[in-house]
Amino acid sequence: MEENDERGIGLSAIMKLTGILPIMLGTAFLLTPRTAIAVGPHLTEYGIFVSMYVGVFAIFIGLTQWIVAIYVKENLHIFGRLFAIGLAMTVLLEIYGWVSGLMEFEFKFVFATMIPVSATFVLLMYSMTPEQQETVGNNES
Repeated sequence: MEENDERGIGLSAIMKLTGILPIMLGTAFLLTPRTAIAVGPHLTEYGIFVSMYVGVFAIFIGLTQWIVAIYVKENLHIFGRLFAIGLAMTVLLEIYGWVSGLMEFEFKFVFATMIPVSATFVLLMYSMTPEQQETVGNNES
């Protein structure tokens, strides 16, 4: 029996799925910054203004991930690794917030951090090897 090495879902679909995360977070930061951010109740008006910038930038990153997944074919694995590094950096910032005391450590925040951790691992798994593109050769017979 021959094993089937094809994946059921490709890197393009994974990038679209993980691109939904920054779009959702950015929308939440724009609409309800005091409830969407862990330190939201302590935000001043300047903090809310900065969270709006972060929200717009997060939406931009998510849309960029979608556009890259749609239009890039040959080097998609490189972009997958790049977005995985970006998600990992947000996780590191979250951990820094807990360790430094900027944010309270609660179990619900650990659960919320698992979402970008999972997305990072999935992106890394699917972007380890480039997807093979079928090329059509010139058959001159």
